[in-house]
Amino acid sequence: MIYTVELNFSDPAREDEWNAWYETYIAQLVSLPGLLTAQRFRAVPLGRQPWDYLALYSITSLEVFESDAYRDIGGGGTASARFKDAIRRRRNVYRGIERVPAVTDAGRVLLCEDEPHGFDLDNCLFLPLESAARRRPAGASELDGEPTRRAMALIGAEAVNLPNLRAIEGLAVYTPITKRYTCIQST
Repeated sequence: MIYTVELNFSDPAREDEWNAWYETYIAQLVSLPGLLTAQRFRAVPLGRQPWDYLALYSITSLEVFESDAYRDIGGGGTASARFKDAIRRRRNVYRGIERVPAVTDAGRVLLCEDEPHGFDLDNCLFLPLESAARRRPAGASELDGEPTRRAMALIGAEAVNLPNLRAIEGLAVYTPITKRYTCIQST
């Protein structure tokens, strides 16, 4: 299962500080039972993308959000409280991918908002994702449950410059800004 956190940060004066904090935080999260991988991304400016940042986590189940360990590490937004006024986010959990692969600087993540099977692109396989939870509290987190269906693909960075890719409405493109952090027990 994957946990997605899509974010916008509205305070440019603190954005570098927030990004540094967030990288330290996701490195700590993978020490928790049930949280297997974590990696952050920033939108590639190809047009109207509603979210500037994306964090992708591989989790074993929704129970990770119920744990004392998750609460103690500040899961669910309490760790980021000092940045709360500048953060807007959307969180959801999806079935369809068990573990998010590492994305290197040579790769990009594609997310389709309204196309549950993706788009017909050469040499690109979209995997359909289905929401694993409706809007609800999930332990220390709050899941938005939206969108209920979407698709995700990984492509090479050079493909982002293809004219047909830039013209697709509803397609968000993200580049990695951190390495993929992995739980030591789950290599």
